[in-house]
Parts: sequence; structure tokens; C-alpha cells
Amino acid sequence: MISMAGRLKSIAVSLYLFLFFMAAASKAQSSIDLSKDSLPGFRQVYIHTVSDVQFYDITAENLSEELQIEAEYPLKVSLQCHENFESILNLSPSEGNVYERIYVRVFPETTGSFTPVIHHSSSGYTTELTTNLTATENQIPQGYYSTATTSGSRLKTQLHEIIRNHQTQTYSSLWAHFTSTDITFSGKVWDIYSDLPCQEPPYLFTFSEDQDSGSGGGSEGDVYNREHSMPRSWFGGNVDPMNTDLYHIYPVDKYVNAQRANFPFGVVDAPYWTSLNGGKLGNNTAGNTYTGTVFEPIDAYKGDLARAFFYMVTRYEERIESWTYTEEGNNMLDHNKYPGYQPWVIQMLMNWHNNDPVSHRERMRNDAVYKIQGNRNPFVDRPEFVEMIWGDTTLQTSFIDQKYYVRFYPNPVNDNLYFTSDTSVDKIVIYGSNGNELKKLKNIGNAGVVNVSSFTPGVYFLRYFTTGNTGLFKLVVYPPDRP
Repeated sequence: MISMAGRLKSIAVSLYLFLFFMAAASKAQSSIDLSKDSLPGFRQVYIHTVSDVQFYDITAENLSEELQIEAEYPLKVSLQCHENFESILNLSPSEGNVYERIYVRVFPETTGSFTPVIHHSSSGYTTELTTNLTATENQIPQGYYSTATTSGSRLKTQLHEIIRNHQTQTYSSLWAHFTSTDITFSGKVWDIYSDLPCQEPPYLFTFSEDQDSGSGGGSEGDVYNREHSMPRSWFGGNVDPMNTDLYHIYPVDKYVNAQRANFPFGVVDAPYWTSLNGGKLGNNTAGNTYTGTVFEPIDAYKGDLARAFFYMVTRYEERIESWTYTEEGNNMLDHNKYPGYQPWVIQMLMNWHNNDPVSHRERMRNDAVYKIQGNRNPFVDRPEFVEMIWGDTTLQTSFIDQKYYVRFYPNPVNDNLYFTSDTSVDKIVIYGSNGNELKKLKNIGNAGVVNVSSFTPGVYFLRYFTTGNTGLFKLVVYPPDRP
């Protein structure tokens, strides 16, 4: 007969074994699972720059301690798409679980080839994620921009002389070129009209397999084709070298391309059609001089397209005046070598350029196109050229167009702006910083005055027209009581 002490001992042993096996079972159920075994290679990243974002999802369950995510150099990780990147993240489980999307970028400071690992550890378990990249110096040939030494229209012409006479491609060769100029990290078509940075896109195209063959494209996600971001009807149709210049041609969804058609780019507040990635078709609200139909791309690619448009009026400045414009083209372009675009367009493109800085994707694309065409987009290599040409960083006390000798003074001004010219000025128009037309004077001769005392202090754009010529500069109005 078992004594009471023996029974108690047996119960204690059983309880101990139960708790032991329960703990073991609980520990066995702990897990750290990743949505990917590895990240695609980041390919080539310039040192002292930041790569585009890749991401993966983590599912960790039944954890008894914090989950630590440690990224080896030059990787950094974050829970936000574009900020707060760190080498180490410590995540506190909620009821033992962690469900997060992890964003990854490369921050190289030294050149070399790397195969960094991201380590995930908690509760005695470790899971790893691998990737690879090459960190390089920038690929701009030494001395490439050595003759770009001035500003304004003269700098634009200097850049034109540097990038002109590129190697013209055939239209059919663009398909093959896209496989090096517009390829995602995972090897798919990088379509700016369907891509969603930091998210899964609504669909992905496969090179060749989903290429437009002349049919299809009745809905989004069907096939991709060749999009002239500056529609070719604006420069006369199937006319080289514009027709095959890769700096403004992208592989995009055929259906979205058809919706965009030949409309200008612009800003849309009330769209009457929206693409799956958020591109919008509707009436323009940028400035107040053109309110017709425009297409607004998503924010992530506005800078790309702005720099492509700045490239086009620079590369082809000797041809702009002879292009056979359509009505849509006239709403953006101005028929002149300088500034090349209507004031509302310049302000919009400069905003897009500043708000969406040059990306890793653009640098890779610039290098790839350079290998094909033999010229570069200077506004990707040297973003400051945009302000130096179409802005005014010197804040001159007067403005002189030395080619035609048109002088405006003083600048800054608070009441009367004076001008003199060696040729008759037909028209002067002043625009607000958002491109709105605020004041217009006509048939004003070789000298005169423009009163701006009613203007709110700030930055404006003044455009003048003489017979066959035009000019644009930044005007600063200051308060009348300024000392």
C-alpha cells in the first residue's frame, strides 16, 4: 500500500513532468518565418548614396523575449518605407507574436562587393536572410561636365553641346534595351505606371512574354509597350533621334499608356480615371493658364519624368523651334530654346524634381542608357543643374539677357520694375510661383516700367517676348518697409 508521502511525491513528479513537457511543447511551437529566403541583389549602388527599397514580411510566434533584427553592413532596416533605417531593430512581441513588414536599403560608404546577411533572433532561435550588391564610385566619366561652367540659358546650351550626337537606336531594339534599363531587382519589367514602391504592385510584367505584339491591352496588367513620356506627336512623329531616345522612353502598361495618350503631365485634384497604382487623368490644377486634360503620375516617379523632360529640351534645343507641335504639346512647350516650357510647367517640373530626388533606379538607368547611347542625362548626374538653369540662385540686383540685351532692374523690387531693350518688347507676363498668370502688358516698346507694388512679397517669374525671342527670369518682390 502506497503511503500518503509516496502519493504526494508521485503527484509532484507527475506535475513536474507535465510542466516540463508543456514548456518543451511551448518552446517547440515558437517560430520565426520570413516571406522570402533571400532578397534579390541590389546590383550597383553608388557610395555615399542610398539604394531603393526592398522589403519582406516576418511572422514570429510564441516568443518569450524581444525579436532582434540585425543587418550587416551596408544594409539597414526599418519599419517605415523611407525613414528611420538602423542596423539593429528590437521588436517587442504582442502576446508572444510579431507580424511586421521589414524595409531594407543599402547605405554604402566604401566600394566593393558585398553579401550581407540580416539576422533574426529571439528565444534561442535564429533565421537569416541574404542578399548581394556592388558598391562603386559614381560612373560619370571624368571631365564629362567640365565645360558646363555658367548658368541659365548659357548653361543649358553648354549641356546641349555635351550630350548631343548620341548613338541613335532602332525602334525595334528598344525591347531588348529595356532588359538592362528598366529591370526590377527581381528581374521583372520596372513599369512606372504600375509599380508601387514599398508595396506589392497590382501586377508584374515578364520581359518578352508580356511584350505588346499588336493585340491585347484592353485592361490593366495585360501587356506592356513603349511609352514616349514626351509623346512623339509633339516632335513630328516617327522622327529620330527623338523617337528612339531611351531617356524619355519607358516600358509601361499598354492600357494605362492609352489612357494617358498625348495629354500633358500635370496635377489632378478631381480625377475622372485612376490607374491601379494611382496615376490620375483629369483637369489640370497646376497654374491657371491651362485647365485641360492632363495625366498625373504617382509621386514616386514624378522626379524621374521631370528630369526626362528637362533632358529633352536640353538635348534637342536646336530642334525645338522646328518641332511640329500638337495642341497638347503647345500646352507644355513654348517653341523656344529657352526656357523650353511654359512657366506653369517649369514650376511644376521643378517641384517634382525637388520633391522626388534622384533615386538608385535612375542612376542605374542613366548608366545603362549611357552604355547604349553614349550620352547621359545631366539632371540625374548633377541635379543642381535644374536650379542653375531654370531657377535663380544668385538673386541678381538686375537681369541682363546678354544675347538680346534686355535689362530689368532693380531685382529685388518693391514698387517699379524698369526695363530697357535693344529690340522692341511685344509682351511682358508675370506669373506666381505656382505658374498662375498675374499681370500682362502688351506692345510696350524698347523701355518702360512695370508696377508691382500690389504684389504680395515673394518670388515670381517674369517672361518677356520680343519678335522671335523670349526670356524668363525669377523676380523677387520685397516688403515696402524693408530697411
